[in-house]
Amino acid sequence: MPCFDDTSKAGGPSATSGRASELILVVEDDVALQKLIDKCLAKIGHRTVGAVDGASALECLERCVPRLMLLDYSLPDMRGEQLLELIESRGGHVPFVVATGHGSESVAVEMMKRGAYDYLIKGPAFIQMLPTVVDRALERVRQAERLAQAEEQLHRAHDELEHRVRQRTAELAEANQRLRVEMEERRRAEDQLHQHQAELAHVARLSTMGEMVAELAHELNQPLSAICSYAQACKRLLESDGEDRFDELPASLNQVSEQANRAAGIIRRLRRFVAKAKPMQTSVDVNAMIREVAELTSIDARQAKAEVAFHLTEPLPPIVGDRIQLEQVLVNLMRNAFEALRECERDSPRVVIHTETVGRGQIVVGVEDNGAGIPAEIVEHVFDRFFTTKPDGMGMGLPISQSIIENHSGRLWVSQDPGRGTTFHFTLPIDTGDHSRAE
Repeated sequence: MPCFDDTSKAGGPSATSGRASELILVVEDDVALQKLIDKCLAKIGHRTVGAVDGASALECLERCVPRLMLLDYSLPDMRGEQLLELIESRGGHVPFVVATGHGSESVAVEMMKRGAYDYLIKGPAFIQMLPTVVDRALERVRQAERLAQAEEQLHRAHDELEHRVRQRTAELAEANQRLRVEMEERRRAEDQLHQHQAELAHVARLSTMGEMVAELAHELNQPLSAICSYAQACKRLLESDGEDRFDELPASLNQVSEQANRAAGIIRRLRRFVAKAKPMQTSVDVNAMIREVAELTSIDARQAKAEVAFHLTEPLPPIVGDRIQLEQVLVNLMRNAFEALRECERDSPRVVIHTETVGRGQIVVGVEDNGAGIPAEIVEHVFDRFFTTKPDGMGMGLPISQSIIENHSGRLWVSQDPGRGTTFHFTLPIDTGDHSRAE
């Protein structure tokens, strides 16, 4: 039996619901039920085209492109899954909602695994539930289309950027080649200039290295100065004639060793933080991790002239997770807090990190600042990808942090008191010993 079009019943959005009119393919062998479905969908502003079996459904798909298909699982000539396979074999794809008879919920669940947007059981509430299920499925279709469009735009932008990079790289390579040829031709006549250029290049390399280690200079200066002082003390003790000089020497040498270990610890923390390693689930002492990250971001705290306070619950049960990833979240939140304090004037800028256990086996970590707070109109967008208020920001710090916390079965959110500061909270599950750890 050929498919039939019922588009005349609803030509636009419903006056009462405000729904957008969509074309829906209804594949149903019960003609009476088909008519009820058509009337129901027409009332909410949708157009329908009907088919009573798989063959007529395929014919309909050759003539029109429905936004959604309401698919009866049991058709006279084939099962619903067979119709889907035939559609896919012809290079087509139609989002669908499956309808099954009484006692067929297991079939509906199986069809959900095959990509169904929802399912309905043909029971007393079938027609009553139909508008809600259809509109919910259509909204998911629209969301998927918007996501696909966004991804396509991102891919196009990425391709354009790569093209520009390749083009610019080729231009630079060509210019560099011309420069090398010119320099080679003039080398013998311009040895002195060449030497001068080499010296300038050397200074530039040293300057670049200085920029890279500038932030470490202050942290390393204190232990290195202490090492020098204690080394001088050891030298004086060795040169003296005092009888107790050998009694005092071990203490000074111990201080040299402690300060050297302190300097090595600073470098070790930085190396570990920037290390590129595979994710590893281990038991983590959250309070110890917080103190270590505070050391890592102490330079930012000094630049913001901010006091860092700890309100940590002791003892705190360990959690299981990837320490490097969790440190990245803390660094992001703490640096954001320090930056917020630098952007406002406070007599006593302050960042407070607190921990506590709540609910059923969870730890809550909070990073609180007493800055100006986040404007109300943008607070709901702070976790959106690529959203940023910084001129040179990428807008990925908080989305990445949120993803890390969610991957650890936790939640990251923000609360604030306008004009008095902002607090970022995140939860982590306590280690119960049941989690698997990557070796």
